[in-house]
Amino acid sequence: MKRKHWILGAALLVAACLISGAIAAVWAVNNVPGVARLVYGDPPTRTALPTSRLNATPLTIATLTPTRTLTPAPSPTLTPAPTQPLITPTPSPEPAASRATDPVTDQPTKQPPASPTPTPTQEPPTATPKPPTPTPRPQWLVFETDRGHLGDYEIYAMTPTGSRLTNLTNSWADDVAPVWSADGKQVAFVSFRHTRAGKWNLGSGSIYIMDFDPGTGVAGEASRLTDGGGDDDWPTWSPDGKRIAFQSDRAGNPDIWVINLDGSGLAQLTNHPKPDEHPAWSPDGKKIAFTSQRGGNRDIWVMNADGSNPANLTNTPGRDRYPMWSPDGKQFAFNTRRDGDQEIYIMNADGSNQRNVTNAPDSTEGLADWSPDGKRLVLYSGRTGNPDIFILDLATGSWENISRNPASDEFCTWSP
Repeated sequence: MKRKHWILGAALLVAACLISGAIAAVWAVNNVPGVARLVYGDPPTRTALPTSRLNATPLTIATLTPTRTLTPAPSPTLTPAPTQPLITPTPSPEPAASRATDPVTDQPTKQPPASPTPTPTQEPPTATPKPPTPTPRPQWLVFETDRGHLGDYEIYAMTPTGSRLTNLTNSWADDVAPVWSADGKQVAFVSFRHTRAGKWNLGSGSIYIMDFDPGTGVAGEASRLTDGGGDDDWPTWSPDGKRIAFQSDRAGNPDIWVINLDGSGLAQLTNHPKPDEHPAWSPDGKKIAFTSQRGGNRDIWVMNADGSNPANLTNTPGRDRYPMWSPDGKQFAFNTRRDGDQEIYIMNADGSNQRNVTNAPDSTEGLADWSPDGKRLVLYSGRTGNPDIFILDLATGSWENISRNPASDEFCTWSP
């Protein structure tokens, strides 16, 4: 009996190990893109948009307009008519009576009229054509979503009406936190495609950049900007498009850093023992807003673009994060938990007039960005049961769900 019990116990132990291993394998396939990649293979390769940063000869006015040399018409040379000498005839002697009754009248000598000097023919002035009316640039939204082929997060784009939905990254790993350049022709984001697991919480992220064609909605291949010296996250563009600020722990603590678009000029803007995160560059390029815990809570701070003169704008026990400037630079939208749930607030750029614009105590509202005219916000909300992308009209308070998908659609930004 003892031997039978031992055999039965060993069989049960082996079965338990097999079941546990199967569960762990299923979890890894569904939650770790690196494992899913080994099982399912890479996502289908997409046709990439040729990058806009190719060396091309710029077009100039001289290139577009052929040069025409005008040769002035020669002025005709006028030869004056020869002057005939005046010949005074010698009168014949006449009788006195004849001379008295028939006096001689001297007639002036007639000269041929001089020909007028012709005026060279001049071309009529060329009318300056009116400049063409600029075509409004199409507006786009980018957001992160876990609709990836391997269960990973991808960067998607769509119009503010929810149309023309496109996967811009289509990689095997997590791609998150997308943000537009000032001209709307590039997107910076955070990717984990260079890590082994490809998962945002299982490795350090780097900043990547890809070109985007607003006309076609097609993106180019992504290129890596930061070198993996730390966990780099949350990029924001300078208005001139030459630099990107981001948060990084490469110095041991999350701080705000800046780097040129060509990878040069890496510099640390903040250096505080408390975390500084979520930078946002002002529209005039003079300031950077950010989230900081240096006051004890997570609050909204602002500093000069060189890192000097930091100032605290909010100071509440709630968690204030993710500041986003309005297009005119006069307001912020930010996320807060001061009311017990996650809401979107707006305040003036000096921190005054803070007010709740979502007022949705039964759902979670996330990062909000402004429309180019400053009249609407794009944000994600869980009011439908899962995070979806919504447009909030600030004047009417109306909401519109534009993503309507069972996936988690989050962290969206609006093109300029």
